[in-house]
Formats: sequence, structure tokens, C-alpha cells
Amino acid sequence: MARDHARLYLSIWTDEDFRVLSTPAKLLYLHLCSQDKLSYAGVHSLTPKRWARAHPDLGVEGVRAALGELDAARFVVIDHDTEELLVRSFIRRDELWRQPNMLRAALRVAFEIESPILRAALAAELLRLPAEITGPAPAVAARELGTTAATLPAGVKAAFDTRPRRTCPPTTTTPDAPAEIPEVPRAIEPARTPSPTPSGNPSPNPSAMDLGEGSRERETGEPRLTLEDQGGVPARTRVSAHSREAAPVPDERQADAEPVSARQSRRVEAERLVTVHTPAQPRRVRDRLRGEVIGLLAEGVEPAVIAAGLRAWSCKRLPVSWLPELVAEHQRAAVVGAAPEQRARAVAAAEGIERIRADAIAEDDRSPVGLAVRELPAHADPDTLDAVLAHALAATMAFDGRGELARARA
Repeated sequence: MARDHARLYLSIWTDEDFRVLSTPAKLLYLHLCSQDKLSYAGVHSLTPKRWARAHPDLGVEGVRAALGELDAARFVVIDHDTEELLVRSFIRRDELWRQPNMLRAALRVAFEIESPILRAALAAELLRLPAEITGPAPAVAARELGTTAATLPAGVKAAFDTRPRRTCPPTTTTPDAPAEIPEVPRAIEPARTPSPTPSGNPSPNPSAMDLGEGSRERETGEPRLTLEDQGGVPARTRVSAHSREAAPVPDERQADAEPVSARQSRRVEAERLVTVHTPAQPRRVRDRLRGEVIGLLAEGVEPAVIAAGLRAWSCKRLPVSWLPELVAEHQRAAVVGAAPEQRARAVAAAEGIERIRADAIAEDDRSPVGLAVRELPAHADPDTLDAVLAHALAATMAFDGRGELARARA
């Protein structure tokens, strides 16, 4: 049975992390959490055009800007390459884990996720579930999500037959400490004989708390926006084969450990940059720009570079979603403006060192050169690549010289 409603906790409107979001971002978050195709694992296909039909005043660009803001604030995790979206702590805050049948359904659809980014984020959430209530299954599933398994592994099924030890009824919300992964054999099949006291079907009113960032930085969780489900296992999440360059996503543990003040500072800085470096704009446009700037700041882009991108955007007739491209264009300005011979040298250097690297890997070359080209520095220019090779060649010659000297003495 498909879900036909969502439940909203009143406390969401007093949660600081949710309150500082722009109005379009708040609205879209509610929209995402009330989607009938949101899986029990909190995953939905990334379909901004379809979502925009419900928000004609925002349009597709407005929806995309709101998604960028939610992603930067860690309310959702997005993989543009696989076109999947995760409402990050849904599986934890919806509290379906209190019901074994619903937990099994959530873990089953979790292994249908294609994106390794979403799998890693969901695994981190599973490790935060209380093992004394759920048993070892979520922790085992978290480990298995790091593999390429596309169906519920036998080890997870076997873990469901390990009953948790309860000393008293739970009275608190999910602890933040990750659950220890128990030793459960992966190849063991679940018992054929059912438990004498099997868990019944889910209650008609499961407790649910949805996720965002949380007013106490993961200590108590995220805004309590929740969904109430009464259906069976939802259909497999559709994943498009279309492939695009995925936007960088911060490491999940680092994002969770980031203080609230850092995120609030980014929002304040984004508002300042938009106000100073763009002409007067309608509020909805400013909100979209702020969402894009927050995402760029979260990636570590310097405010000066973002300001240059905002100035370039202000001089062009382009939608807000083009701001990252304009910022990237400014970052490439030194390369683009170089003389033709310099650009040709950069191309030749890149091609040459990649050929050397491929040969070193194929031949298992363990010489200083072979080792140096395996791990090249990030964003390297031709001079840096030449320096890497020169240093490695010098080390090779010194090594060969010592070898010749040793052989001569022998």
C-alpha cells in the first residue's frame, strides 16, 4: 500500500538549522519528505523538473537552487551522476527501525542504491541506530553497503535472526555513538524455522522523525519533520543512465562533525556576497543565489573567486544555476588566457605523464619514477608535473649510482 500522507512535528519551526534555510529550501524539503515514491531508506530519484511542476513560481532553476542549499546544509545528499537523492537521516528519524518488518524492508531497498556517495551516507546513519533495539542487522548492512551488493546480503538476513537483548523499554532517541559491528558470518543463511514470537506487522501509526542538520549538531538529531508510512515495500528507485560530472560531496563524518557555527557562518557569508556583488534582485532570485553560494563555500571555494563569479553572472543573461560554471571559468582564467604555446605545453605534459603512469602500473614499476607518477598532485600545472618527473629521475639516478658503487666494492 502506497503512502498517502506525511506527518510534521511542530518542533521543526523552532529548529535553528531549519529556520535559517530560505523559504524555497524549506518548502522543497517538505515536498521531498511527502513524496509517495520516497523509499523506506529515504531515497528518491533526482527529478527537479517533475518537482518544479508543483512550484510554478519557482520553476526548475528555483528548485535546483533549493536542492543545492539543502545539499550544502546536509539535509539531503545528492549524487548527480546516478541522479539519486537521499533524505539523509530519514531511516533513523522515521524510527521504522523499531519495527523489524519495516527495518528489513528499508534495508532491502537500501541495497538498490547505485550511488556510492549515498551508500556511504546511509551506512553512517545505520551505524547510529541503537543495536540494543535493532539487533546487529543495521551494522552488518552498513558494512555490506561498502560493497557492490545490489540485493540484501545473506549476512544481513542472518543478522535478523539474532535477537537484541533488552533490559528495559527504550525511552530516548537514537544515540550518536556508532553501533559496533557484530561478528555475523556473511555466508550463513537465515534460519528456516520462524521465531516462536515473531514480530507482527508495523503499527498503523509508526513514530517518525525526519532529518536535517539538527539544532544541537547531531547530539539530538535533526529537525523533526517526519513521515508516517502504512504501506509495503515501495518500488525500486528509478535511476537514470544519464551520466554527468558529480559535484564534490564532503565526507559524511566530517560533515556531521562540523560545528553549527561554521554552517551559520557560511550562510551569513553567502548573504553578504550576494548583497555586495550583485545588483538589486527579487527575493526569490537572491534566495537561489544564496543557495548556490553556500554550496560553493562548503566546497572550499574562496570568497574572492565567488565574488568574481557573481560579478560575471550579473553582467550576463544567465539563470542562477550557471553561477558555479562562471566561478569555474574564473578559476580557469589563467590557463585560458595563456599563450598558445603554453597551452600546447600543458596538453603535452598531461598526455605524456599519463602515458608514463599507465606504463608504470602495467609493468608494476617500483622505481622512484614508477612510484612518483602513481599519485600525482591535485590541480598540477606543467611546471609541477615536470618537477615531479625531475625529482623522481634524480632519485632514480642516485639509487642506480649507489647500486653501481656497491657492486664495484663487492
